[in-house]
Amino acid sequence: MADVRVGICSWTDRTLLRSGFYPASASNPASRLAYYASCFDVVEIDSTYYSLADIRSAFRWAAGTPPGFMFGVKSYAIFTFHRAKYSSLPAWLKAELGAKQPDETVRREELSHEQRVRLFTEFMEPVEILRSAERLAYLLFQFPPGWVFSAQALSYIKRLREMSGPLPLAVEVRNNSWLKEGNREKFLSVLSDQNIAYVAVDEPETGWSVPRDCYVTARWGSVARFHGRNRAGWKKPGASVQERFDYEYTRDELQEWAGRVRELTDKLKAAGNIFLMFNNCVSDKAVKGALMMSDILGLSPKKKLNIQKTFDFG
Repeated sequence: MADVRVGICSWTDRTLLRSGFYPASASNPASRLAYYASCFDVVEIDSTYYSLADIRSAFRWAAGTPPGFMFGVKSYAIFTFHRAKYSSLPAWLKAELGAKQPDETVRREELSHEQRVRLFTEFMEPVEILRSAERLAYLLFQFPPGWVFSAQALSYIKRLREMSGPLPLAVEVRNNSWLKEGNREKFLSVLSDQNIAYVAVDEPETGWSVPRDCYVTARWGSVARFHGRNRAGWKKPGASVQERFDYEYTRDELQEWAGRVRELTDKLKAAGNIFLMFNNCVSDKAVKGALMMSDILGLSPKKKLNIQKTFDFG
């Protein structure tokens, strides 16, 4: 039977730190990660979206968590056609691009092929540390809503596989053009051929969003990410990240996923992992969602999961 793991997409979110989830004794990054790992068995690293991690961080993450704990890693913004802050770039790239204001942004198209390859190689170094320690759950490439289906986009996904080697890759598209009839078959076929997981998403229904469908396209496992259903926040022009993801799931909403998870388990059989990751990271709402999902699926709580008593699941 496939192994089902439930976690959240940031253990360092500032609003989570203020929510009361962590005890007073968890007063620094290492102790907070250790406490989180006593409650869940997987977490997604979102800081890698904003800047490159270093090898020392990867060693600390692996050493500071129990055997079997796993990390999802979110791709650096540049590699998914998002803008990256100039201040997040490594020193060598800043020198080659010339001086800019720290808050100025840089796009992938502004970099040469050689610069992109070197940047990707450096990004992958800590990811490889986690892989070699058998702690890598998946490497996530989450693309923006404006990235639509095309032959060129499919080629880019193949290029990511080529650059990443045999790592467990997961792709999240956020524009429904990918799942329109005709496009969907080509897209899923590429993912299957490349052993890349399709990321199922639970998000607000908008004119461009994708449905909450699940597809098994990777032999190593499957990923679902829960962004909340704050439709008003997502449609608000200029809304902050906190405004968009400020949403608390109900039990009925998460109960809908029980059947989907069973289907994924049946299709994967004993061959892989299913990762259910909550990205509604405002205060402790992601934690509450993850605990509720674990309860719905009947997953055995971890040793210190007495925090579950704090939350009324209804």
